[in-house]
Amino acid sequence: MKTMTYEAALAYLAGLQRFGMKPGLERTVALLEQLGRPDRRVGRVVHITGTSGKGSVAAMVEAGLRAAGRRVGLYTSPPLMRFKERMQVNRAEIPEADVARLTARVAEAAEAVIAAGLEPPTEFEVITAMALAWFAEQSVDDLVLEAGMGGRFDATTAVEEAAVTAITNVGLDHTQWLGQTHEAIAWDKAGVIRPGVPCVTGTDHPGALAVIERVAREQGAPLLHVTPADFRVLGADLSGQVADLRGERGWYRRVRLSLLGRHQAANAAVALRILEVLGVDEGAIREGFAHVAWPGRMELLRAAGGQLVLLDAAHNPAKCAALAGAVAELFPGRRVHLVVGMLADKDAAQGLAPLLPLAERVWATTPESPRAMPAPELAQLCRELGHPARVAADLPEALEAALAAAAPGDLVVITGSFYTVGPARRILVPGQVIQALPPA
Repeated sequence: MKTMTYEAALAYLAGLQRFGMKPGLERTVALLEQLGRPDRRVGRVVHITGTSGKGSVAAMVEAGLRAAGRRVGLYTSPPLMRFKERMQVNRAEIPEADVARLTARVAEAAEAVIAAGLEPPTEFEVITAMALAWFAEQSVDDLVLEAGMGGRFDATTAVEEAAVTAITNVGLDHTQWLGQTHEAIAWDKAGVIRPGVPCVTGTDHPGALAVIERVAREQGAPLLHVTPADFRVLGADLSGQVADLRGERGWYRRVRLSLLGRHQAANAAVALRILEVLGVDEGAIREGFAHVAWPGRMELLRAAGGQLVLLDAAHNPAKCAALAGAVAELFPGRRVHLVVGMLADKDAAQGLAPLLPLAERVWATTPESPRAMPAPELAQLCRELGHPARVAADLPEALEAALAAAAPGDLVVITGSFYTVGPARRILVPGQVIQALPPA
């Protein structure tokens, strides 16, 4: 087997972006066959998809399992600050040496797949196969597996078996790949449902829910439906919130949630049902929910000048609405300075609509992605929505300007895309420009 450095591995993986996104499981299955089916040696699999909240639910489930003493693998995407975040065991990232070694191994498997007459595997397919190989080596007890996009044709669905699946919700996102209606998107996401395997969903759209219910019946899969009646927020401050959550075992009273935003109570109710299916006890669930960390999602930091900075990778209308609601509730009366960068394939107008009225000043920037919406175009859209925006040459300029404009009692919100929030966090956290707020 050829050897690679970590830098060469990242360059190889980035080069696979030229193959784009292609639906279908055949290439991933072929890769896994070449690797000896590592997906059969990763313990119990929790397979999670959804339009919004799937990463947060994955983080909560991982925290609950770890609090129960399990050795837990976590696979998520995209990373915020570095590639290694995508694969973790008990929240320790994959070492660079393992990335290099496994990339070389999967690259050889990809060559064999191509030689067998299949199309070249995509970047996500190769990374997913590499992750499964690593988790198998790590002898994890459980693997929390977040789908990349959709479900039916997502590379993660090539995993043969799951102990429980979840569809957090269904909204209009990735419509160019998943379909133009809630029902079409629900059908794609319902592809994670396995025969006889319990599925948890928080879907509230009637048409989408009907599709999920039909697929679950066809698969003989018990469907556990979480509704707004299953959770209620009792109180919230800048250190977290307290909520009552209802599961199959009844009500869990006054559960402490470390993640900010009322939408996280809905995510916690979904995670609770998943953990119940897995037999996790109440004490471990409470411990996990109280201490779960999920960077870049309603993550609150304090600047050296006293300004609060809120990082949230809201990148679709539902997530932007949740962010706007959380800002209005948690920061009443504060002046808001908004730094936003979005991708061109997102519904930017719908996403911006709830956020712009909260902002005193707006800086438009261009995310670090080939799919980025140029900052001048985003600023023009803000103006069309009745709110002027300044165009920043790049993210560092936008960040510097927003922090300079914000008084100590103000709030700087950075949002719009993982490719905006991630680079911002790389600037702010490693450089010690800001520090995480201490727990209350």
